Amino acid sequence: MKSSCDIPQGLAIIANGRDNILTHEVGLVTNTATQTIRRHLCHTGSFHGIKPIKIGGRLQFPVREIAKLIRGNHV
Repeated sequence: MKSSCDIPQGLAIIANGRDNILTHEVGLVTNTATQTIRRHLCHTGSFHGIKPIKIGGRLQFPVREIAKLIRGNHV
């Protein structure tokens, strides 16, 4: 039985062991255009409740939170 923190295989391949992924990578795993993700961030400050952190001038999203979103467990 899988727990809610298991990372889907496609996301794990893209993350390649990292804890955070970039905006365009979130778009790949959620099948969402990067502009749509940015629009969500501008309007609500998050993408489906997931707040990114800024590292080196780039927005990065926690892999575990994206995994929950993909599995439908995210609030």
